[in-house]
Amino acid sequence: PFLLNGYLPANIDIYSFKSDYKKPLTKDATLEAGIKLSNVKTDNDAQYTMFNNPGSKWETDTARSNHFIYKETINAAYINLQQKIKKFGVQLGLRAEQTIAEGNQVTKSIAFKKNYTKLFPTAYFSYQVNDNNSFGISYGRRIERPGYQDLNPFQYQLDRYTYQKGNPDLQPQFSHNIEVSYNYKGQLNVSADYTTISDIINDVLITTKEPGDSNYTTYQTSQNIASSQNTGLSVNYNKQLK
Repeated sequence: PFLLNGYLPANIDIYSFKSDYKKPLTKDATLEAGIKLSNVKTDNDAQYTMFNNPGSKWETDTARSNHFIYKETINAAYINLQQKIKKFGVQLGLRAEQTIAEGNQVTKSIAFKKNYTKLFPTAYFSYQVNDNNSFGISYGRRIERPGYQDLNPFQYQLDRYTYQKGNPDLQPQFSHNIEVSYNYKGQLNVSADYTTISDIINDVLITTKEPGDSNYTTYQTSQNIASSQNTGLSVNYNKQLK
């Protein structure tokens, strides 16, 4: 009573360019800088047909068929400075990323555009008490982007009432990371860390009821659903016995 055929090609083209520069300023200071440019295009043309029993022929399923084109350009640049002052070590960095994204559901005439710039600072400080003892503290902000297929709004049918689809409104998740560490003789390392994450990307299950259908339909998708805070303590010891 229900025969569905799907042809789901997915083409992803990725081009990137990267250049780095490093220059010693003094005996104890080094400057690093660089740029990275990337361009991505995904082209997904999902073609679904459903078998018409009375007519004994395959007909286009307009509810599921869709053509989705996604383009993303990321322009990034960073600068990093390392300096050692007697027993103190300092490393400061800053990365800037501009994201330009455009999505177009050709079949359904739905389009969106995104253009934003984010800064990602990093800092690391160390103190060498003596040859046996050292302390360190670091901070960094990071980004985790959704996968390209997670943005794809197509339906991947598992059975008649269960399917999976992407979410074109999905946003990246961001985290702030702080770590404090202590090292003894290069053998014992103790560290404590704290991480806070916003706009966490996670899979969710949503149940709906289509008009005129007595059965419920369940689908899986990804959403930015929450934030989290994590704390951790790590103790590592290594010793060469022989």
